[in-house]
Amino acid sequence: MDQIQEQPNQQSHQNLKTSFQLIFQEKTYAAYLQVIDNRLEISIELIDQSQFKWKELFSIEQIYKLNKFFLQYTDLNEVYEIISKLMKNSFKSISINDSIMLVQFEFELAYGKILFTFQLNQCQINTNDVVSKLCENISTLQIKSNNQQKQLEQMLKDQSTQSTQIEQIKDLLVKQNEQMKEYLAEQIQSLKTELQNQIKETKNEIALIKPKMFSNILSFEDVEIIQNWVTDQKINLKLIYRATLYGFQIEKIYEQCKDKSKVILLIQTKEGRRFGFYADCQIKNYNKHLAQNPNNIFLFSLDLKQKYTSNESNCPSAFCSHSSYIAVGGGFDICLWSNSNANINSYVNQKEYGKKEGLTFHALNGGTKYFKTNEIEIFEFIGI
Repeated sequence: MDQIQEQPNQQSHQNLKTSFQLIFQEKTYAAYLQVIDNRLEISIELIDQSQFKWKELFSIEQIYKLNKFFLQYTDLNEVYEIISKLMKNSFKSISINDSIMLVQFEFELAYGKILFTFQLNQCQINTNDVVSKLCENISTLQIKSNNQQKQLEQMLKDQSTQSTQIEQIKDLLVKQNEQMKEYLAEQIQSLKTELQNQIKETKNEIALIKPKMFSNILSFEDVEIIQNWVTDQKINLKLIYRATLYGFQIEKIYEQCKDKSKVILLIQTKEGRRFGFYADCQIKNYNKHLAQNPNNIFLFSLDLKQKYTSNESNCPSAFCSHSSYIAVGGGFDICLWSNSNANINSYVNQKEYGKKEGLTFHALNGGTKYFKTNEIEIFEFIGI
């Protein structure tokens, strides 16, 4: 049976913090719950592998979204106390999918069982913290050894009548102390070497995982905004193309987006402007224009937090693709050319989209027509 061990609670008028040990499927996790700047921070570390850590900060509004049960509490400290008890008494399971950890709790009220899940994200590895913890453990061992040595020396001084034995014990202590120093030095070097190897391997794994799981453009707030633009259902975004990984050629986009529909294409310019378009058609080389209907296509600006729809209900030239470029709108409201990171052929016009939303000329790019790209990402919508 999985176990939970609670560590001492530390509390002040500004900071609440509790730590636990969660034992699940023969693995031990260190869990921390604390209130920081009116937000609740939950973090979990895999004790046996200190390079892995998951953490997330929650506002009280985000706690409400996790489960309606928490709506009866308006004070974050009250929510902290409730979740602290739930972590201690109602912890159910942990599951890890790539860099995401799902921690599940189940508790029972008079009207039935309540189940909810926290989603925590893997933190960037801080090698200094790991080395610091390692050195701290070794320092503790050295202090304990020194204390034991002092105690023995004091006992020897009190036994003045046994001078011969005292000298022998002193010699033994000196030898043991030298052996301990040599042993600790060997252990420190061995642990440092092992830690360096683990960090190197983990960095290599992260380099492979990151292109699949993280966005260089989107924030969590952006994901929620995009979801509201597309559907009122809960959806997930799956990264299928990143220009800095696969290349800035248009042909590379077609290769990675083959047989994919319901996608969103994000552009980040050299100046940091962020805009793009959504389309429920496949991104491939049609070598012709596609009509707006039945395809659902719209433009957007993440900087302006605005969605822009077609000026016509049935736009005859809503989408166009070619071996050298991808464009939205017959007036090429967004035109993305191949190798857009190295040339200024790409541009924005406001002709066939955004009239109803008050989009002004070249506003997607901050008032400038032409642009170079710093990054391009394409996500597939999962769940709609």
